[in-house]
Amino acid sequence: MNSLRIIYHKLLYILPKSLAHKIMYYTIKGKRLDLKNPKDINEKIHYMMVYRYGKKYGMLTDKCKVRNFVKDKGYEKLLPKLYGVYNNVNEIDIEKLPEKFVLKTNHGSGEVFICTNKKIFNFENCKKLLKKSLKKNYAYNYLEYHYKYIQPKIICEEFLSDQENRQPYDYKFFCFNGKADCILVCSDREQKNYRDFFDLNWNYLNYAKEEKRNPNKISKPKNLDKMIEYAEKLSNEFEFVRVDLYNINGKIYFGEMTFTPAAGYMDCCYDEVLQYLGSKMKIKEGKSIQ
Repeated sequence: MNSLRIIYHKLLYILPKSLAHKIMYYTIKGKRLDLKNPKDINEKIHYMMVYRYGKKYGMLTDKCKVRNFVKDKGYEKLLPKLYGVYNNVNEIDIEKLPEKFVLKTNHGSGEVFICTNKKIFNFENCKKLLKKSLKKNYAYNYLEYHYKYIQPKIICEEFLSDQENRQPYDYKFFCFNGKADCILVCSDREQKNYRDFFDLNWNYLNYAKEEKRNPNKISKPKNLDKMIEYAEKLSNEFEFVRVDLYNINGKIYFGEMTFTPAAGYMDCCYDEVLQYLGSKMKIKEGKSIQ
């Protein structure tokens, strides 16, 4: 079944971009993709993938190379410690790494391998999974063509945690033309993977579907104003980008920049929310951005 799926995606990849996206969108969503007059944010993300996103966006999606972009913006202080960049799993010397660390690929989505204790960490299993991750081609999988410019690598960074060996809240700022509009908070990513939205004053927004929400209260992070400032400064060149940040007891860290959340298939929000977010995304006319 996987082989057939791979063949299907490769066939889509060689088709004209607009046709390929329309076929995949209908297969997944069960409705037509309107590229002539895109309205909701998913449709507009597909429009950008088909007509706009090129090499520049691939470099900024690369979790390793985007660090240079953040440095150039003057925000090197936001970057987590980088312990190593590897071409393959055999280059990783676990003995040279600290007690706690995170391994992930520079092109992956959500596949993070956390070590909190090297004595009990299953490094051999981690290497097997990383090998599979390195082979994934997101340019094929969801027609995110700008991923073809990313050379898959493994990166090792410091482990960030504001709880006992658990991943911290992930604050995702939806930014349009350099202005943050709302904040998606992802929590309990190891189990439930909750989704909750807030406005910039930390008022709760009923954007996420009921079953996606965290039943527990999520407190306003320290230095929220600084997080907004950083997100807006990092996003000010783009019509739309989601800037992901962490906040560990008031210390802010950069996560990543995402131009194609959920590859244009966001389903955690109600349809009217997708329409609203789409209305905020003003697509500038012009040639493809490479």
